[in-house]
Amino acid sequence: MNEREPQDPAPFGEVGLGEFTQALAARTPVPGGGAAAGSALAHGAALGSMVVAFSIDKRKFEAHREILESMTKRLDIARSSALELADRDARGFERLAALWSKPEDDPQRLRAWEPAVIGAIDPPASLVRLAVATTSCLARLVGRTSRLLRSDLSIAAGFCSLAADAAAWNVRVNLDSLRRLEGRAGEADELEQDIADAVAECRALSGRIETACLENAELPIVDP
Repeated sequence: MNEREPQDPAPFGEVGLGEFTQALAARTPVPGGGAAAGSALAHGAALGSMVVAFSIDKRKFEAHREILESMTKRLDIARSSALELADRDARGFERLAALWSKPEDDPQRLRAWEPAVIGAIDPPASLVRLAVATTSCLARLVGRTSRLLRSDLSIAAGFCSLAADAAAWNVRVNLDSLRRLEGRAGEADELEQDIADAVAECRALSGRIETACLENAELPIVDP
């Protein structure tokens, strides 16, 4: 009788918060920082959707309904995409970590090393970019949604900024491996700068949202 193959772990989006945080606290490599970053971004997108949900049907914001509907769709996509990227980050890390213990001249490592390095970098890099796009959505809610929810809007932006910072670390820790790949050094340097610029943009947008919320701003801070 054949032994049953172990089942793949449940996607993070299907795991309860208590179970997720318990797994995060355990002495296991995944979930780790990448999953936490994806979760943070999903929380930020979800809070942004809540802000819209409590505002979109109010007469005061009727003129902004089209943009609010658009932001709802984008935030919903961002929420699910963030959790998918958390899963991809975890699987990418596992594939790379499985090769670390093998000798550098091991045929299996030689075949799998380059795609494993790329697979460990792409998900967190995508998460950083998604955090910027999500924060941009949140910025469009300032002055177009209820000021009674400005704390939630600012918290949402904070989650996005945190997610960008966290995901950037998962890019940085693998850049040296990328630089050592033949012909990839320039790509690594360019990616490092792109990620730094994206994190800075996310922080700046989040700061603008926080300032506007603290000042109880009534007017939009960005164009539709």
